Amino acid sequence: MGNYCYSSTIKNDAVATYKQLLDIYVSSLQAANRSVRTINWYLEILLRFFSFLESQRLLKPIHELGTEELKAYTVHLQNVAKWTNRKYIKEAEGRLSPYSVQGHVRAIKAFFSWLEREEYIEQNLMAKFPLPKVPQYMVKILTIDQIKKLLSILDRHTALGMKYYTILLLLLDTGMRVSELVQIELDDINLVHGYIKIMGKGQKERIVPFCKQTRRELLHYIKHFRPYLGPEDCVYLFPQRDGNCVSISSVQQFIRRLAAKAGLHGMKCSPHIFRHTFASQSIANEANVFTLKNIMGHASLQTTLKYTHMQAGDLKAQHAKFSPVANIIK
Repeated sequence: MGNYCYSSTIKNDAVATYKQLLDIYVSSLQAANRSVRTINWYLEILLRFFSFLESQRLLKPIHELGTEELKAYTVHLQNVAKWTNRKYIKEAEGRLSPYSVQGHVRAIKAFFSWLEREEYIEQNLMAKFPLPKVPQYMVKILTIDQIKKLLSILDRHTALGMKYYTILLLLLDTGMRVSELVQIELDDINLVHGYIKIMGKGQKERIVPFCKQTRRELLHYIKHFRPYLGPEDCVYLFPQRDGNCVSISSVQQFIRRLAAKAGLHGMKCSPHIFRHTFASQSIANEANVFTLKNIMGHASLQTTLKYTHMQAGDLKAQHAKFSPVANIIK
């Protein structure tokens, strides 16, 4: 796309321009092998951005859009209600979280960086727009007692109960993403050596080990319960009746209901909290951060390092060792 001429190739009409460029951008993301979910996320955010500009009469030719337009949209996002303009979701009370707002801004800035890189625009006028700040919270994890409670209320004598018992063990023992878990095929599992071959983000394959206790339960599930969950020729570890894999939303909903049944109120219990718990507990048990990065499939070590912040119990134990008062008064 070198020496791309904006005026001669793209129509001057601003609305037509951004729609054409979004089509090209989607094709570019597809060529880069980005997931359908990721592409749809980018596209939805960008369409909402341009729709806002149109509604506020702020839409200009693409090469003229800059920090003022992005600032106006950021302020709009900070005041908009959750789930606004979602066809099948009722508008919720409260505002978008700072993390959601930052995610929108990141996606828009990424698009305009691409426009400049591919020479659709000469200069990215949004490059210097700062990302909105977000609160820095400690990563929330499950306690051992909470995990035991969740596992204990599952009926392991039924196919459904054993299916979700195995799912929770795998999430907790491997730290894998729920999107990775649902796609596991039987051929991906090496029960002899205790690992699963995972296809992660960006189509990056990695090896994820599991312990001997998880191996025992996994083998029990595959041998005695999995045949009742889907067709005989289904390749997935966690099948559905129609032969497809269990859906991400099914796992999410089941865990939410299970948490409510276990009395874990005031905590957002999701598959991802098991990933957080795995990482935090691994760090607390002195896991090597480089090894953990590879197991979890993090693109950056910085992502792994956020789990090095100790939980309250770990801080208290360490404090008891080095406290001046504790060492003076016995």
